[in-house]
Amino acid sequence: MKQWITKATAVCLTVGLLASGGFAGGVEAAEKGSAKNVILLIPDGMGISYLTATRIFKGEELSFERYVKGLMKTYSADTNITDSAAAGTAMATGYKTNNGVISVTPDGGQPDSILDASREKGKSTGLVATSRITHATPAVFAAHDPSRGNEPALALDYINNVDVILGGGRDMFLPVSEGGRQEERNLVAEAQEAGYDYITNRSELGNVTSDKVLGLFGMSDLKYEIDRDLVNTPSLAEMTDLAIDVLSKNDEGFFLMVEGSQIDWAGHANDPVALIHDMLAFEDAVDVALEYAKADGETLVVVVGDHETGGLNIGNTPGGYAENISVLSEATGSANAVRDALLSAADVVELDNVRTVNGEHYVPTRQWVDKLGGSLEYHAATNLVDINIDNVPFTLNLPEQTIVAGNNVIENGYITDNGTAYMNVRIAADLMGVQAGIATSQDTPGTIKAHLVDIKAVAEPITGLTLTDADLRTLTSVNWANAGNISNEVGTVYSAHALVSWGTRHHSGEELPVYAYGVGAEHFVGLINNTDLPRIMSYVMGTELFEGEQAFIDGLKERREQ
Repeated sequence: MKQWITKATAVCLTVGLLASGGFAGGVEAAEKGSAKNVILLIPDGMGISYLTATRIFKGEELSFERYVKGLMKTYSADTNITDSAAAGTAMATGYKTNNGVISVTPDGGQPDSILDASREKGKSTGLVATSRITHATPAVFAAHDPSRGNEPALALDYINNVDVILGGGRDMFLPVSEGGRQEERNLVAEAQEAGYDYITNRSELGNVTSDKVLGLFGMSDLKYEIDRDLVNTPSLAEMTDLAIDVLSKNDEGFFLMVEGSQIDWAGHANDPVALIHDMLAFEDAVDVALEYAKADGETLVVVVGDHETGGLNIGNTPGGYAENISVLSEATGSANAVRDALLSAADVVELDNVRTVNGEHYVPTRQWVDKLGGSLEYHAATNLVDINIDNVPFTLNLPEQTIVAGNNVIENGYITDNGTAYMNVRIAADLMGVQAGIATSQDTPGTIKAHLVDIKAVAEPITGLTLTDADLRTLTSVNWANAGNISNEVGTVYSAHALVSWGTRHHSGEELPVYAYGVGAEHFVGLINNTDLPRIMSYVMGTELFEGEQAFIDGLKERREQ
């Protein structure tokens, strides 16, 4: 094992949070090597406001909130706003690195992780995630690479280095010939040859008999908890339970990292529904770990995020001093589920010769009518154009430059160019009782696709909301060629009704709450750095990953007692 010297300057000099100083309640400090097992649970992207929102939704505090110890700083080596790769590297290896890098320091070093140290100590090791298991956070514990994007290469370091591997990302372990991303190797076959039980379905959880298991429950990432296939895909809690059951067979103990990956992705999408349900699923996983630790008496459980995502605020300007998070309880799907339903239900009409004026798209009227199977009749004497599409009649009044639909007179519904009337696609769709989501491509700038769908009919049963005209404008305001745009705006609609707001669709730089229970929990009191995390875990497990661990722990204690 590589020995990386701990510099004295790594000891955090900031005054701790607890005014009492020292160890709460007079609890004695856990000695070196006193924890047989460590379970680190990472709610990726979880900031304090995530806890507040989930607590309001649930109606009571989350089970692990009573074990709060302090705060953790998150900055990376090259920026105050970290990504998951750099944050995870610090939390796994004890060393800062640049954003995007997997357990490689800025000077090219490849320090061992706390998982590596545990394995070399004879302990079993495990990684659990709801993302691809080769995604940034799990990867930093098992692999090294200058780029988090090299996931097929990262997967090569998992088999025989990690005993329990559970999550998504089957494609990273299968050869190209089987729809995977491995050019030459079949890592699933290699794992089976090495004695791993291989499972791909929730029904197979009870079939595991080996002390090593590779469970890949999706070709790519798993879905949000609210959208999860309850029959075929295990919950995060079920994967955590299986991992502990397998790992605890080792009398020498184990190290397990469990990531609630999708919490972060809900933050990126500004989707409070997905966020809250994944937070509750994460709480269930923590409960599994706590139940084991309380019965075992030799286990340390640590809960801490790697960074905050989205800059969530409980409240927004229109709501003033109110929130309406309870309205989200009626939702049956995430923003992604709404997006998928809209795209599935939409009739897609491909249009060309489109004119774009002030961001509005106009299509030749006759082309629009022909594409939709309607009828058009021009009356030369009156200069009127009668149109009927799906038994919806309306008239273009060319002299008045208006559209007449029943008793409604619509201005600016079309433009003329060289004697051709071009209808506003959005207004033309509204006349039919649907909305138009416009998809444009830089590759074919003269062609657009109009996704015609009754958004209220499709989205309201999923969201549980009564959508307003403003909501419909929001959902059709983006380019529907990018599905992510649609789900982002569904998240915006969810948030507006819940009276919550967001500062970004990326990460923020705030400190994060740290929770700990069991052997050595008292060492996490105060304000720590993310590089302190593996140093404390190594000390209480006795893995000796770092030199000078006793001096480091003494320094933390001294700072608390000042």
